[in-house]
Amino acid sequence: MRIPVRKLLRAPLFWILAFAAAMRVAGLFWGLPHADGWDDDGFAPRNFLTALALTWTPGSYFTYPPLHAFVLLPLTLPGAAMALAQAPSLSQADVIGAITQPFYMTWFSLAARLVSIGMSLGIIWAIGRMADLVAGRRAGLLAAGACALGVGLTYYGQVSNLDVPYLFWSALSLLALMRAVVERQTRWFWYAALLAAAAIATKDQAYAVFALSLPIALLLWFAVDAWPRAHARRVLAALGGAALTACFLLLLVDGAITNPSGFAKRVAFLAGPASHDYAAYVAGPSGWWALLQDMFAHFCQGSGMVVLMLAALGVVWHLRDRRDAARRVAGLLPLLAILSFTLCFNFAALRSDDRFLLPQGVFAAVYVGIAAARLLEIAPARQAMRAALAVLALFAAYACASVPAAMANDPRYAAEGWMRAHLRPGDSIETYGQNFYLPRFPEHTRIARVGQGALKVRNPLPHVTEILAPFEAVEQRRPRYILVADRWARRYLTPDAPPGAGRIHPENQKGWFAETGARAYFAALYQGRTRYRQVYAAAPRSAPWREVHIHESLNETVRIFERMP
Repeated sequence: MRIPVRKLLRAPLFWILAFAAAMRVAGLFWGLPHADGWDDDGFAPRNFLTALALTWTPGSYFTYPPLHAFVLLPLTLPGAAMALAQAPSLSQADVIGAITQPFYMTWFSLAARLVSIGMSLGIIWAIGRMADLVAGRRAGLLAAGACALGVGLTYYGQVSNLDVPYLFWSALSLLALMRAVVERQTRWFWYAALLAAAAIATKDQAYAVFALSLPIALLLWFAVDAWPRAHARRVLAALGGAALTACFLLLLVDGAITNPSGFAKRVAFLAGPASHDYAAYVAGPSGWWALLQDMFAHFCQGSGMVVLMLAALGVVWHLRDRRDAARRVAGLLPLLAILSFTLCFNFAALRSDDRFLLPQGVFAAVYVGIAAARLLEIAPARQAMRAALAVLALFAAYACASVPAAMANDPRYAAEGWMRAHLRPGDSIETYGQNFYLPRFPEHTRIARVGQGALKVRNPLPHVTEILAPFEAVEQRRPRYILVADRWARRYLTPDAPPGAGRIHPENQKGWFAETGARAYFAALYQGRTRYRQVYAAAPRSAPWREVHIHESLNETVRIFERMP
């Protein structure tokens, strides 16, 4: 089949997606080749293998559902087979040692990042189709453009975290339900239900996108449109059949049917330590108000206030559109998804991390597109509106470009360059924290990672010796250098005073407060009160770009201390 290249190059959506792809491909090799990834909480290169191994092992569980592991499996299976073939034996230690070599880990990271890029482009397309469905082609193109210019989606669209994959399935599910309502075709309910199940089977928090939005939208549809009331039996039969089938498949994939004890443990973990230990707000009105304030501040960064105003205008203009009641209900679905996720996840988990505000930013783009299209219809001010929207888009594009720029200038690269220039063969380095905080170390050095957690739960790195010991006992180990990431050390350097009205220190932070020896050691290290002095600090180099910090693993300072005579 011949591809109509000229027609493709004339399509605005092609250039929107091309811009988004360029923002993502630029960071494809961020921190690679490596034996692990720099993306905090990434599903690759290692976690997806663990998900496949544990989900159906009786009595065991993994933090995340396994569907995305199946998506990655065809792309990574050849590499896994090669690693197994080269392992000295099939013992656990030999298999882990073989598969965690940089070549295979880089392969798995690249595969996962390419999938994330593709899914993030799919999200942009789906957002555009939502706006197109309820407000026309121009609104759809502008909504896709607004979505492509989101900083959060730019970052998560090129790393291996599960946030983009679950939003991909969620956006397709909402689009299918919108089509069911607008076109009055019940077959779309099946797509909506199965895609919603795929979203939840990718990351459990996806339930919050649908928990309130789907039932409220369906109730509104029945209330304002005569067609579903006239065909109630047919509509309810399709809804019931699709929902039951989707629930069965979700429980099957999640392991609830094949491994009920492990599934129960996972649900208990997610409802308990996985959320409670990280809650940053008080459970109740004061905490919810503080959370909303932080959400508002997050979305007002840069030119975000103008974007928020556009989204609000888009909602108002959509509600005032009286042409078709069913279309009006369908157009409310992204707004209902925003409210549902905020109430059912953010207010329940009491967290406002960047990735937990991603759904709101993505679905709000629908209304930004609707508002921008309506503004361009105002004949007397059309040229002024075009100029204003173009300036706003340029500011947003600059913010997006700051993400791959931060990846290209990651401070860990500078730390690696300093170590290559200054470390001699056999020099000893002591370091701390999880893999994603650390640069890649020269192979000719002796690297020891010190910590107080159990050795069996650490993610091994080649050529790194794991030590279980108090941090403050450094004089017993006497390494020549100490390397520490500021973002990791913050847990011991954070003041223990209450953080403000409605806000609290998470339970895990309170645990670090109790480690008085570690707190004293890191305070003394940073203040120059030990035998070690800072000899290098790899700090963010933002100019001329905006300084971007996302998910603890982008653009964070790394310090190197040397033992003084």
